[in-house]
Amino acid sequence: MSTRLPLYRMLNAPLGRSNEPAVDYLFLSDEGLNPGATEVNGNQYALGKDSDWNPAEHPLAVQCLIHRAPLLHAIFGPEGVAGSGTEVLLALEWASADSCWRALGPVHGLRHEDGGIVALDITLEPGTVRGSGFLSVQAFLGKSQTDSAPGFAQQAGARLGPLTQLVEVVIDGDGSLFPVLEESLGAEGPLWELKACWSDPQDEPFSSEYVALVLNNAHAHFDQLRDRGGLNFEQSPLLRQVFAAWLALVVAQVKHDMGADFDTYLAAPDVDDGFGSIADAVRSFIRLGSLNTASLNELFVSTQCWLDQRVRDLENVE
Repeated sequence: MSTRLPLYRMLNAPLGRSNEPAVDYLFLSDEGLNPGATEVNGNQYALGKDSDWNPAEHPLAVQCLIHRAPLLHAIFGPEGVAGSGTEVLLALEWASADSCWRALGPVHGLRHEDGGIVALDITLEPGTVRGSGFLSVQAFLGKSQTDSAPGFAQQAGARLGPLTQLVEVVIDGDGSLFPVLEESLGAEGPLWELKACWSDPQDEPFSSEYVALVLNNAHAHFDQLRDRGGLNFEQSPLLRQVFAAWLALVVAQVKHDMGADFDTYLAAPDVDDGFGSIADAVRSFIRLGSLNTASLNELFVSTQCWLDQRVRDLENVE
């Protein structure tokens, strides 16, 4: 096994290591529309919930605000990647396997003596995004000082690495709060399956890295899961039933893993208005849907009834 060593100092998301938030994201659109961004956890946002914004018709503008002090320390500090006389270029990057697209926003030149908050942005045009994607702040070498210290990049345009952790943005309307992946499980494989990779549901975050609904895009009935002729790839009745079954399995698995602690955890008050861990998410879903966890059969029935009622409520609002 070999390890590739970089030719010069590289960043590795230093702004994500502190308890003090150094980066803020804002999601905007034109015509006064609000994309309805919901922060699921610190590194995941769901867009399109309870909003008239539609990714098929409206652009998505993302603005990233970075606090100056930690930014300068990360780049020009003792463990940084550039000397004090160097210009570093920053840009917001969007990458999405679902959209098969990677893009950089406008470049911001940064020097050690600059002041104020750094504002980066990127605009994604209508019809160019679907499913999910990732945002990150990338750094590149601009103008380097002639007497740069050994170990620093020398060639203009050299990629210095990410300044922030990847932020996942899920863009599938009301289904966005559920981590959904599309993978090939083979033509003979199931239409969907539960991905459950957590070791402790109270510790791991409710994100696609640990738990997800995996849809088999090689299955003969895959196209029946979404109305791809409609705006925003609306859910079909089949997909809603899949969601219900998947959510019931997640709740049942968490209940099994937590054992006797599950009922105690379920009765405890929420720490805040949101949820971060898998167990937090399950507790929120149970309370929101008044789910019956007394038995697996009751859980399946109550989950289907809850999601069906949500669809009826949305239709009545529209």
